[in-house]
Amino acid sequence: MNPEIAKVAVIGAGAMGSGIALLFAKSGIYVHLVDIEQSLLDSGIEKINKLLKRSVEKGKLEVEEVESIRSHIIPMLDIKKAMEGVELVIEAIIENEKAKKSLFSKLDKICNEGVIFASNTSTISITELASVTNRASKVIGMHFFNPPTVMKLIEIVKGKETSSTTVDTITKLCDKLGKISVPSNEAPGFIVNRVLWQFLNEAYSILDEGIAEKEHIDQAIKLGLNHPMGPFELSDYIGLDVVFYMGEYISSQLGEKYKTHPLLKKMVEEGKLGRKTGEGFYKY
Repeated sequence: MNPEIAKVAVIGAGAMGSGIALLFAKSGIYVHLVDIEQSLLDSGIEKINKLLKRSVEKGKLEVEEVESIRSHIIPMLDIKKAMEGVELVIEAIIENEKAKKSLFSKLDKICNEGVIFASNTSTISITELASVTNRASKVIGMHFFNPPTVMKLIEIVKGKETSSTTVDTITKLCDKLGKISVPSNEAPGFIVNRVLWQFLNEAYSILDEGIAEKEHIDQAIKLGLNHPMGPFELSDYIGLDVVFYMGEYISSQLGEKYKTHPLLKKMVEEGKLGRKTGEGFYKY
């Protein structure tokens, strides 16, 4: 039986990784935040500090609490050293199966056999990721949503060999983090992104066919379906490249019905990736 998780490693200090690290630190769990370059680590810590500063300004945290939270996050470049004493590793790197497999294969050689491997993948097969390790029973999907400190949901995804003990451990951990966990069997896109991809792709079709302008489509969805963001606002927020890779993977697994709309591909090729590049469907 796995012990209660007291120390984790988060691989990848981008928007998701840094947000996941902050979430754990707020729950009193020590985090080794790992990346391959100092500049990437610095950027991740800067994101965390900005979020903490905003929480103080809004009266959600006291200064003393902030210092305690910061002390629970240890940025590290040495991946081998970062694995010392951890019970759980969460990868939050690029949404690319080859890259994730390479990382898990490397980690499997470094980590103690009891360490659980979790992937923050939004689409990729957990069984495939587990296949490069010698711990398939301890590999699981732990899909957070952006921003991880705010969004209540975590999808828990079982691979074919993921044990019930691993699922129970991660479910209890989600409870400790104050999140609602929803179990999903393995399938491309799992629950949310399987639905989301069709939703976004259809919005691109409506725009491309000239049925309505993007602003009006966004407004209609927000008011008609009570969504906080319309499909084009959401695409820009997620990043059009991330949406594109998600769609390409789902369509490669599920066929023509899920084929990526050419409009999205064109925008990605033009480097219009949304908020992070200053322009996507909208300009920022």
